Amino acid sequence: FAQNHQRFNETLRGSTFVGVVSRNRSLIQCGIDLLMINHYTLAKELFYQLALMKFNGVTMAMLGNEGVDVMAVIGQMLQFEEDLNSSHPKKITVKVSKTNIDLARQATTCLVEKAPMLEEYFSIKFEKRQVQTVQKKAIRTLFLTGLPVLLDGHSPQPHALPIFLLRLATEVNWKEEQPCFEGICRELASFYAEAPSDNTAFLEMEQDASNNINGKGNMELVGENAKRYIQHILFPGISFLLVPTKQNFSDGAMLKL
Repeated sequence: FAQNHQRFNETLRGSTFVGVVSRNRSLIQCGIDLLMINHYTLAKELFYQLALMKFNGVTMAMLGNEGVDVMAVIGQMLQFEEDLNSSHPKKITVKVSKTNIDLARQATTCLVEKAPMLEEYFSIKFEKRQVQTVQKKAIRTLFLTGLPVLLDGHSPQPHALPIFLLRLATEVNWKEEQPCFEGICRELASFYAEAPSDNTAFLEMEQDASNNINGKGNMELVGENAKRYIQHILFPGISFLLVPTKQNFSDGAMLKL
């Protein structure tokens, strides 16, 4: 952590949480100064540092309900995004297209190959199991059954899991050791930094669409669950454990108001 920004560090350690502004930003106070922080950016850096520090020695938390079907959740996520971006965005289909099934299968195949290393060094556990399809055919597929505990009291958000699995398979440089390990830590960090999704907030955002057309309204509404999570889980970790970097400071992760 040679890139530590000492003044940024001291400010975080001596700060008090004021309130959440949006899904990405919060207000804190240090002395007489009111500051706005990008808690999402800082949380990503926090979890990246924790993943590096706990490399090859992190506790694993087992997932309930026998885990998550990797290929199924990746395929469903790809289909959902395709439907949202289509010319008929309100038409959300249940059936996953052949193209998205193939993409999900490719990503799953990569994770099958990397599963032993991911479990050994990062406590990301995958298991192959036999399941029955709708057509009563028995097939073997991959399940995610364990994830690392990077911060006590913290659990990663389920809504962010499919994109994490896809990016783990497609965005990590698996050919070179150091970029590979750093890439896995970055993907874990992005996953773990996500705040809870709040359906009520998104419904309110939809109802407020007319205001946004006129330049009014808030397109970054955040629900009460997310506010509690940011204040009581993310911020304590950021303020006491994060070693902020010079890059964080120059990126505007903390602004004096």
